Amino acid sequence: MNRILSIDDFLSLPKPERVHRVLTQGCELMHRILKKHTIKLFKFSGFFVEIWYLPSSNKIDKIRIMDIEEVLHLYENEIDISDLYK
Repeated sequence: MNRILSIDDFLSLPKPERVHRVLTQGCELMHRILKKHTIKLFKFSGFFVEIWYLPSSNKIDKIRIMDIEEVLHLYENEIDISDLYK
């Protein structure tokens, strides 16, 4: 069973370990493309995490924690809640 990590515990991990945990234990929700990056949004351990991937070099450029306001702002056009109104 996977232990739920706090944000502070997550941030204390080395970057490769954070990436590994998100990719293997997180739930991919959406993605977006911004200039040279493919950015994937995950739900992981009770919070949201973005992984910024550079396809041209096949490398993960950064990993960042997002709060719900950022998620709603950046992904609002991708979120479909129409089923809630049926």
